Order: sequence, then C-alpha cells, then structure tokens
Amino acid sequence: MANEKWNLETNSELTSESGSPVALVEKPLSAEERVDARPADYGDKIVPPKPTWYKTADGEDTGAGRVQPREIQIYWHSNIGEITAHAKMPPMPPLPDAGGYNLGSRGLDHIYIAGHRVTVVGEGDVIVPGGETDALITGYWDRTDPARPQWTRIEPETEYTVTVEAYNHDNVYGPASDPLTVTTPAVGYDQQHTTLPPGPVNDVQFDGPLPVITSSGGGPVKLRWQKQLNVTKYEVWDNSSRETDVPMDDDRIGLNVGDVKLGEVNQPTGSGPVTFTTPNYTVPEQRLALKVRAVRTDANGTAIGSFSPVLRSQIPPATASPGKAGTPALTESPIVGGQVKLTLTAPSIGSVNGAPSYYAVYDGTRKVATVPAPLGTAPHVTLSYKAGTAYSFTVVAGNSLGVGPASTALTGTVPTPAAPTAPGGLALNGAVSTTSVPVKWNAITMDPPVTKYTLYQGTTNKGDVAAPNTSGTVTGYTAGQNYSITVTATNSVGESAKSTALTGKTNAAPTAPTAVAVNSVTTTGMNVTWTAPTGAQPAVTSYKVYDGSTLKATIPAGTTTAAITGYTASTAYSITVAAVNTVGESAKSSPAVTGTTPAS
Repeated sequence: MANEKWNLETNSELTSESGSPVALVEKPLSAEERVDARPADYGDKIVPPKPTWYKTADGEDTGAGRVQPREIQIYWHSNIGEITAHAKMPPMPPLPDAGGYNLGSRGLDHIYIAGHRVTVVGEGDVIVPGGETDALITGYWDRTDPARPQWTRIEPETEYTVTVEAYNHDNVYGPASDPLTVTTPAVGYDQQHTTLPPGPVNDVQFDGPLPVITSSGGGPVKLRWQKQLNVTKYEVWDNSSRETDVPMDDDRIGLNVGDVKLGEVNQPTGSGPVTFTTPNYTVPEQRLALKVRAVRTDANGTAIGSFSPVLRSQIPPATASPGKAGTPALTESPIVGGQVKLTLTAPSIGSVNGAPSYYAVYDGTRKVATVPAPLGTAPHVTLSYKAGTAYSFTVVAGNSLGVGPASTALTGTVPTPAAPTAPGGLALNGAVSTTSVPVKWNAITMDPPVTKYTLYQGTTNKGDVAAPNTSGTVTGYTAGQNYSITVTATNSVGESAKSTALTGKTNAAPTAPTAVAVNSVTTTGMNVTWTAPTGAQPAVTSYKVYDGSTLKATIPAGTTTAAITGYTASTAYSITVAAVNTVGESAKSSPAVTGTTPAS
C-alpha cells in the first residue's frame, strides 16, 4: 500500500523496516509539513454520540419500558462512535485495549461511554453510570437551587419529558437525545387487568384458495382465526423476504426487518371466527409470511400481544409469460447531471398475457437494471451516464414461464454542456407602479444548471436574480415611461439569448380631459360636458369640475357631464375639468371656458 503521509503523532521521519507491511513509495512529509497537515479538530476531545430511542411499529419514539404511577422505565440506543475521518492508516495487527483511550500514534480513537445522564426536562436529572442503556426512574434531583438540589419523586398522572446524554471518562457530554414524553398512569399494572397484553393468535389459516393473478388488479388473500378474549382489534402483517430467518428490526420493537402492516380488523360481535381480506397481490409466486397479533385498548392505555406463528405460502405461478411492456419514459426531462431516470410501464395482464414478476431494462443489448414487480413510485431506474452518451432503452417483462417481447425503444443522447435557451413566459407579476415593473418567467431545468437570470431594460442591464428564483422587479422608471423588458439565463457555459420583450408603460396621473363645453346657462347654474382622456394607466376614477380655483363638483368615472349650481345673475365664470386616478390628478383642461350668467 502506498504511503499516505499521515503520521501526525510523531516528529520523526517515517522509515521502512525489514518485514514492515508498509513500503514507502513517496517521499515522507517533513516534521513541519506534518504539523501543518493536521486537521482543524486535531487534539480536540472526543464527544460521545447522541443516544436514540427505540421505535414503535408506527415509527414513533418509545421508551420501550413499563410506566407505573411512581416509576418510568426507559431503554435507549447508545452507539460507539466512528474512527475519526483523518485517521488514515495501512492495515495493522489488533492493538490491546487501552482502557477506552487513544490506542496508538496512528490516530485510531475509541469513544468510550462512561455513563449517561437522564434529564427530566425543566425539572432535574439522574446519573446512570457505566455502559447501561436503560433506567428505572423513581425520582430525580431538582436543581432549581444548584446549591441545594432536592430529590423529587415521580408522581402519578403527570406528564414528564425525558432526554438522555452520554458522557465519557473526560466528563465530556455528547448531544442530548430527542425529547421523549411519557405520562404516568393513575394506578399500577397490578390494578390494570384489562391492559395486560392479549394472548397470541394461534390458529391463523387461509380462508380460501390463493389468487391466481390474471389481471393488473391482482387478487387478495383471505384469512381467518378464532376470536380472543378481551381484544379490541387485530393487526395483520406480511413479509415478502425470501429468507426464513429474518432478523429483528432494532428500530421497531417486536417486528422483523421487512415486516409490512397489511391492515387491521376490529373485534367482531358474536361467536364466529375473525376474517380479514388483504390488499390485492399482483406478483406471481410472491412469498407470503403472514402473521397476526391482538391489540387491547382501554382507558388505561394500549397493550399488544405477541404474533401468531407465521403462515407461509406463495402466490400461485402466472398462467402465461408476460406481454409487451410499455415504452420507458424519462421521469425528468431534460436529463440533469448525467442522471437518467426512467419510468417503466407494466404490460396488460389477462388470460393470454401473464403477470410479470420482474422487469429487465436494456441499453441496446446490455442489461442495465432489473426491477422487481410490482412497480412502485417512479423513477423505477436511475442510471449515471456521461454527457454526450447515446442510449436506446428497452424493457422486457418476465416471470417463471418466460419473458415477453421487448418494448419499443426510448432513444436519445445525454445532453452535452451548453448555454441555456432564452427563458419563456415573461409576464407581469403584480401591479406596475410609477417607477417599477414586477415580472416573472418560467424556470429552466438543464445540465449544467442555470445559476442566475438577468433582467434588461432595452440594452441596459437592470440586475441579476439568483436561480432558482424566477421573479424580479425592474426599477428606475419615471411616471408614464415606456418600458421594454427582457430576461436571459446563465449557466457555467454562458448566457442565453434575450427573451421576447414585455412592453408597456409605467403608471402616471391621467392627461387632462378635452372638448370642455358649457351649455344651458341660467342665472343660477349651467351644464358642463367634456371628453375623457385616452390611455390612462391606471384608469380614471373620477373627474373634478372647477370654476377658477374653486371646486364645483366631483363626478365618478364613466360620466362626462355635470350640472353645477350656486351662481347669481350676471356672474362671471371660468370652467375647467381635471381627471383623477390612483396616482393623482391631471392638469386642468385648457383653455378655460369663460362667460357670464344672464342678467335677472
């Protein structure tokens, strides 16, 4: 093995001795270089790992122990840490145990756990020395007053939140476990006869023939067993593993690795047997390892019984070889990062074409993947290809009677690095103001990925937007200014062409109304008419009619006439009209319409 230059513990040169398994093929580092090469965390104290809780069948944290009115029993995992990442070394013979400390000058570190601290969150703690990974908590040290800690007993009908930390001989504490909440009951188990675990179900058997798969929907398996006393419901589980000795699942108490819950059935009324119909099975010759356990639930909690003996069998073989599988498709297009993800389609199943047990995926004549039936969530196959590689994927469905014809091929080439195409979908992303225009556009997914988008007003760069964001605001306009906005995309290869331009103008107050006229003049008033301004953005909301500087009337948008009063005989007037929108008020119409009301 080549010398990897990692002897950081000594200040002497490395040497090669006769019979040594290490042959130096490169010049060793000098003492100064070795010191400089030490990692940033070199010499730091080892921190014990974070303890973890066991898991229930539903994946929830559990203390896995019995909770009584005045005691809480808990169990946890507390694993040994790993060799530090910088401890590279050639093979060497086993070293003697050094009491849990550094085992030599090669950097091999053994994290030794001296004990655990169980903390009742917000209250106090209990120390559990040694390598034990369980505790029976009857009380804790309340350290509200650190100078005078008080021993406090666990109380009935009380909720407690517990965490566990490991510590080593250097009194270094590792991270705390996730919090676990438990509630003590009012009475103990000796008074909870109805919450003792129910007995095992011992007579589970098939309640009919196993289904022959002749359609894509498959068929169910029917089970029955005799009722147990004091049971609320039953859980039915299966394990399709081909092994007969499946190990226990460390994270799910009472379950084996690969156990899948098929469903539950409530305790039936009457004296007849309990029956259960499984979800449909769709794969010929699928192994069955069915088992049932009883569950009892009452006001004091839930108790779960042990499993029945495993009922083993397998779904009958297919009646024919499979038909032609569907053409594979790219789950994600375009291909990104050379990751080719395929979605497979099952063939039709019937009296002529049997159900598949597996799918073989080929690129040309080379098999690149085998996928067991039934097909789960796409992508069903993920392959790594170099840029520029051509592919021709076909799929063959098979079972114990043979294989079907190959599917139609999916052909193409893994993209080579290129600059993006121009973004599409450029549009307004909200209300335009007098000085800014908010916009959005469609994202571009490609390889290499887009790193930023750039907004332009005409030829002027108005700023970048970091991907994957696909919106921005162009600023710096004046009221009523025309805009012509485009966007480009950039990746490690280069910048795209500009998108199609988004044009318009920013908001402004309206222009003044035109064609103002006065008619039907009397000694006390007159009618005023006008023509609305065009192209107002935003739209006109009202008009104001003035006599000189005096506001005579406010008229809502959509009306272009007003009757104004309050005059007397022989009174001079000078009428103008202004338009109003949410930005502001226009200039007054010009020229003013002047005259005098009639004499009396």
